[in-house]
Amino acid sequence: MSGQETAASENSDALIKRTHDAVVFSTTANGDGEISQMLSGEQPGVLETAAERRARRHSHWIVYITTFVMSIGFSIVLTGVWPYLQQLDTGVSKEFLGWVIAANPLGQMITSPLLGLWGNKSGSNRGAFLATVLLFIIGNILYSILNLFGSAAKGVMIFSRFLVGVSSANIAIIRSYISSSTTLKERTTAVALTSAAQGLGFIIGPAIQTLSMSEVLEEDQEDAGLWVEWNMYTATGWVATILGVMNFFLFLPCIFKEYPIAAKEAQLKRHDTEKDQKLPKPDYPALTGVLISFFIILFIYVLLETLLVPMCIDLYAWTNEKAITVVGVGLSIAGAVSIVMFALTSVLTRKFDERKVFIFLGLLPLTVSMFIHFPMGNTYPKMQNCTFYDGASELDTFTMLPDLNINFTEPSNILSRQRRHAARDGTCTDLGCPQVQEWCLYTPIIEKPQMAVADITAVIGYPVAFTLSSSFFSKILGPKPQGVWMGILTSTGSLSRVTGPIFVSYMYTALGTRWTFGILLVIMSLTLVIISLLFKRLVPMKIVAT
Repeated sequence: MSGQETAASENSDALIKRTHDAVVFSTTANGDGEISQMLSGEQPGVLETAAERRARRHSHWIVYITTFVMSIGFSIVLTGVWPYLQQLDTGVSKEFLGWVIAANPLGQMITSPLLGLWGNKSGSNRGAFLATVLLFIIGNILYSILNLFGSAAKGVMIFSRFLVGVSSANIAIIRSYISSSTTLKERTTAVALTSAAQGLGFIIGPAIQTLSMSEVLEEDQEDAGLWVEWNMYTATGWVATILGVMNFFLFLPCIFKEYPIAAKEAQLKRHDTEKDQKLPKPDYPALTGVLISFFIILFIYVLLETLLVPMCIDLYAWTNEKAITVVGVGLSIAGAVSIVMFALTSVLTRKFDERKVFIFLGLLPLTVSMFIHFPMGNTYPKMQNCTFYDGASELDTFTMLPDLNINFTEPSNILSRQRRHAARDGTCTDLGCPQVQEWCLYTPIIEKPQMAVADITAVIGYPVAFTLSSSFFSKILGPKPQGVWMGILTSTGSLSRVTGPIFVSYMYTALGTRWTFGILLVIMSLTLVIISLLFKRLVPMKIVAT
């Protein structure tokens, strides 16, 4: 090393020595408080070598793949859970469906902070990754062999989804690792790529469920030569199991290594200022506002998780197979749009204020989507199991809702008019709205074009809102170990996905689409107000010198 370089190193208080293949950074803070990357400059410090940078990016791709696999494990069964439950128990209710869907996020909610604490205490995330992927494999195997459990199959289904939820809690350590292994400037892009991996999983999952309905995969147990049942529902569990086994090997020591570059970046910045720096306390009101918005964003998304298939069966009198196919294709298309939006988010946040992108391209479309979902037409759902005399001009017999105290002879009664209309037009069928859903008699359907526009609008807003809320949370916390905090963020989202399916299932069954989407519209509007009030506080932590 030359004398000039030795002097520069001594003057910068023993900064890391530069090598020929190093990536060198200037530690002058820019206007946003970020560290500018340069190839040379005064008193340069080496953040990482080129080889280390390649290895760090390699570790990122492994966690992106893990995010993708965990997402598939969740979405691959979404469109098939309801008919699978009906196959196991013909008398199952939609409320039970809500509990099955909620089991996954319940496991995630309970486990996320514990995994974050595990990562922080151990100093490594490898053990947590290996354990959760193993639980993912076990949960999906159980889902695939439910036919072996007889009358206990429904309970085992809940347990299997709970285990998959516990495994998916590794998203907390994924977020923590992304925060610790990226520079401040890289973080939004890395978070967007993590979210894009989730979105891609949501594309592939429903597509696999739809593909499993084909004659190629739909075989009798005897024809397949298997000791367990192989059909359009169990095939999805086996596919997820295979992906989990492959993912497990990616975290072996010879493949996955960890690179905590965020701490090095903060240390380099402290050296540059030649002063000690302390990390201030996070802005807790801002963190609370982000957690609230994250909760609501995930709460809205449970509509896709919980209601789409049963709602299409009820409103449009579709068969289970048709609903699974159409919704599966629709979710795949929506996932493709999400991937575009995840990528676009990274581009837009480089040109525009992240907070404005969050509000106008994230939260606002979600709010508008809830409004568009509100029933507005004059076409009513077909009803199940109503009887009448052929050719009768007036309703003579009607078995729908026998416990409902209605004067059927009163012409002005809206329910009576709907019953007469159903009888004359022959719209009573084995398909359509069940008897217990009284609201179907007086609530119009959500027209198919209306549903499509509403869902596309939500798909535009969800990726942006999800990505930026996660990014804000990380930046507000600053360059500190974030395992526990990311566990709190993940648990917040999980709590939303626990309460959401149960709330939406009961609300939809008891009161219908008007109340369901009306309440969600109010909730999204309040979220917009909260984030607008916290606008000035949604900024990265300012590190002050002392």
